[in-house]
Amino acid sequence: TCKVNFPDPNKLHYFQLTVTPDEGYYQGGKFQFETEVPDAYNMVPPKVKCLTRIWHPNITETGEICL
Repeated sequence: TCKVNFPDPNKLHYFQLTVTPDEGYYQGGKFQFETEVPDAYNMVPPKVKCLTRIWHPNITETGEICL
């Protein structure tokens, strides 16, 4: 289950995502991410950060995501 939140409705390139898995290893967890899509998108990738402290091989201790 996912929920998208736009803290500033005038900035559609910045949003927060909450993921609440219904099954699997992370079932019952609540994980928050922030995403910023740069103006140069398509040549520059979006910046995604995990705000919830979690152990995952693709997420650093400070929340940066290796995509």
